[in-house]
Amino acid sequence: MAGGGGEKMNVDEAKQKFEEAGYETWVTERIAGVRNKVARKTLWIRVQKDKFRETMQFFKDMADQYPHFSIISCTDLGSNVELNYHFALGYGSHLEEYVVTFKVSLPKDDLEIDSIADIFPAVIYSEREIQEMMGVIVKNIPDGRHMFLTKDFPSGVYPWRRDEAGVKETNKLYERWKDEA
Repeated sequence: MAGGGGEKMNVDEAKQKFEEAGYETWVTERIAGVRNKVARKTLWIRVQKDKFRETMQFFKDMADQYPHFSIISCTDLGSNVELNYHFALGYGSHLEEYVVTFKVSLPKDDLEIDSIADIFPAVIYSEREIQEMMGVIVKNIPDGRHMFLTKDFPSGVYPWRRDEAGVKETNKLYERWKDEA
């Protein structure tokens, strides 16, 4: 436990542990709430693909409580796909919870990442989702079945991609502004 007195590790202490282990980190803060404004912090950690599983095990081992997994978000950045693994520490503790996000960049010519479902079982659904929607190959995934796309959906087409592997013709309501320009 942080401080040795049963206190929970705060975002600055977690940041320090990752920096001491050689990771690039930064903290962002946003104000949330309507009546009672409160600062919500996020610890960001950049992770090299080849150190990903090692980093996730380090995170699990150093955390003073089991990390709460939220989701994997991803972005097509042109020549790379960036994966963001979002967790929370202090989950359920009033005003003590903070987000920990791990950023991993994958080159499109090597869209593979190791599964961490054996370390954090809850990630399995997000791992299946990024395989299906972005074309990321999740190595050693315990269950790689599709969840959203139909069996007759074209192979090699990934709905969240913005390149040639993305969907060609869709009804994108949010892109109607292009026709009006």
